[in-house]
Amino acid sequence: MNNNNKNFEVKPYSKEEVEKILTEIDNKLTEFIKSDKYKDVLLAMGNLGKYSFTNQIYILLQNPDAVTVNGMKQWNYLGRSILPGQKALKIFSPLVTKEEVQLADSDGNLILDEDGNPKTKEVERVKGFKPSFVFDISQTKGKDLDVFKFNENITVEDKELIIQGLSNVVNNKGFTIEYASEKELGKGCYGLCDYENKKIKLLEGMSDLQTVSTLVHECGHALAHSPYRDIFDGLTELPSRDIREVEAESIACVVCSHLGLDTENFNFSYISGWADGDINKFRKNMVRIGMYSGDLIEGIDSVFAQAKKEREAVKPEQEAESFVEPIIQEPQPIKRTKRKEAVAV
Repeated sequence: MNNNNKNFEVKPYSKEEVEKILTEIDNKLTEFIKSDKYKDVLLAMGNLGKYSFTNQIYILLQNPDAVTVNGMKQWNYLGRSILPGQKALKIFSPLVTKEEVQLADSDGNLILDEDGNPKTKEVERVKGFKPSFVFDISQTKGKDLDVFKFNENITVEDKELIIQGLSNVVNNKGFTIEYASEKELGKGCYGLCDYENKKIKLLEGMSDLQTVSTLVHECGHALAHSPYRDIFDGLTELPSRDIREVEAESIACVVCSHLGLDTENFNFSYISGWADGDINKFRKNMVRIGMYSGDLIEGIDSVFAQAKKEREAVKPEQEAESFVEPIIQEPQPIKRTKRKEAVAV
């Protein structure tokens, strides 16, 4: 038997290795913020959002220019292969074990079954971490990835699908979306989130890009600030309105980056001073931003996946019709909309 065919076992991280890497990650996050690279982190989150925030910074620690990261199997599935000689990027992968635990009531008393034995349930516990290996798109070659393309002079591709995906997410929290006039919103206001009446209002007549980016911003408010938490976890004692705007704008930047839309107007240079505070508090804030932007991205991607499925179902029917009733001119190809892949490792 050839021993070379055995699966390679990855050695788990020791406790000391985990603590050392986490310290390096915190130092890197502080460096990003102090050097006005907070926006760069948000842009990366648009493509790295399927990973935990810790893994996102860990990836950027190893490759600050990483934009789209997948494992080898996923890259192969997407029609790309790893370039020879490339060094993999490491991420934390949890080691999960299942345990039987006894159930107890709110007073701490064991819950018994009909025979008087303690009831139990199986739970998963993380007992440690091991390294998993991923590669940035710059380390691969092969088929081009489908991405959103935007030009200020044309409409956003599949704008209505994007809006539908965002609507689905905030609808689950009781919010509706509607358009309003400048008179109703006030001069210079592109959108607002009405927490009391659970309505998101957008200025009518805006460009597609402005409509989408404004809607994402207001959706960020609806998710993160309804109701608004009493204590902000960030690094500085700013008025709550300023904090809410930073969070909503950060969420919008992440989602627009994921969609491949223009993010030039997002400016966060003033956040550089925040790293003089408690980086652990700011980490919690970033985790929250990543969580809510991830919810919106998932909502958009699910709508696109359904639309793609429906388009694929139409194609065989059209081919069958052209076979039964052939025509002289060439049949028109089905128009397909390109979208950014959002896949899990």
